[in-house]
Parts: sequence; C-alpha cells; structure tokens
Amino acid sequence: MKARAVIFDIDGTLIDTFEVYHEVFNQGIARYNLGPVSRVFLSGHLSKSTGLREILQDIFPMDTDESTFDACREEIRGLFRRAEVTGVRPFPGIEELFNNLKERGMKIGIATGRMSSQEDEWERFSRFGLDRFVSAIVTSKEVPCRKPAADVIVECARRLGVPTGECIAVGDTESDIIAARRAGAMAVAVATGQDDRDRLLRAEPEIVFLSANDLIDFLETMGNRPKDVRN
Repeated sequence: MKARAVIFDIDGTLIDTFEVYHEVFNQGIARYNLGPVSRVFLSGHLSKSTGLREILQDIFPMDTDESTFDACREEIRGLFRRAEVTGVRPFPGIEELFNNLKERGMKIGIATGRMSSQEDEWERFSRFGLDRFVSAIVTSKEVPCRKPAADVIVECARRLGVPTGECIAVGDTESDIIAARRAGAMAVAVATGQDDRDRLLRAEPEIVFLSANDLIDFLETMGNRPKDVRN
C-alpha cells in the first residue's frame, strides 16, 4: 500500500480528553441527583461511539421527558467546552507527527465520532496550533450514521480527494477500527484511549501502536519517506 493520507480520530487518539469528560459528565448529571458513574461505565459507552443522549438514557428513569434529556445534554456539553480550553491538550509529539506527515506529502484528515459542528472542531485545532496541518474535518453530525459505520471516514477521504484504499485510518476504539475496515482504509489502532490492546485486536486492525507517534516508523517500513515526495 502506498498511503497518500492519514485520517485520525480525535478523542483518545490525538487528544487526552477522557478524565476531563468523566468529571464534567458527573457534574452535569449531579444536578439531577444522579451518579456519579464510574470510569468503566463511561468508557464502555464511548468505546462503542454511543451518543450522549443514549448514555443518559441508561442513567435517567425510564419516564424521563425529552426536555430533561436535552437540558442535561446541553449542560454537559457546555461544561466540557469550558473545561477543555485549559484542561485538555494533545498527546505529546502530535505536532511533530503532523509536521512529519506533511513533509512526506501526505494529507491529514480528521474523522470524529463527536456530534459537534465542523466549526467547533476547526476552532479546537486552531487553539492547539494544529489547524495548519489539517486538510479536512468531518464530524458525525455531518453524516447519516456514526461509527462503527464507515460514513465519517468515507466522507473525510472524499473531501481529501484520496480513495479510501490509499488512506490510513487511526483510532483508539473498536468502533474506530471497524469503521476503518468497512471504509476500505488501512485500520491502525493506538492504545492511548480506553480500549486495551486485547480489545483493539478483536476488531482486527492491521497493527496496534502504543501511540500515534509510532506511525512515523511504520511509514518508513512502507517506503513512504520524505525524500520520496521531494524528487
């Protein structure tokens, strides 16, 4: 395979968000005299790309009205938006990784399971100083089906102008890997999220890395070197 693009998940892959999200999630439901939920409970849902509305449905009483779900969901989202400005950062080495990929002539795309707007995600990457490396961002809000469906990866590849078969898709959950395989991309797992190595292997990725930074050495073994794109 001669890869021309890399499509990354965000949470747990590029950015360490879980602890902050767990904290604000419990703050949000506490206002309704619920919780706290455990890390295991929340990470189990997130690894399956379960939406916030569906997670809340597992916590609230069955007769809860829709307006309560909406209010709690917006409360948690607002808390997280405020908390992540100072409490969330990319994993070490991500800027160097992105720069290395650009030097190899590879396009970088983002395909996230988040239901945020594209504008919010561009703002986030701008805040981290990473937006200059990224060519396309697709959120689950923009496609019919969330991961493990292939939609968000297929759409990201389309915007990059690269066939999915020439894309590497990197993620930290079973859902990410299944989505990548369904899209026809090379599925690469990273053990920086909530799913351990054994669980990731069950989804049958091409390879499992300790972090996204290991992708650089992997590309070298594939023969995709910076000098190749300069000649």
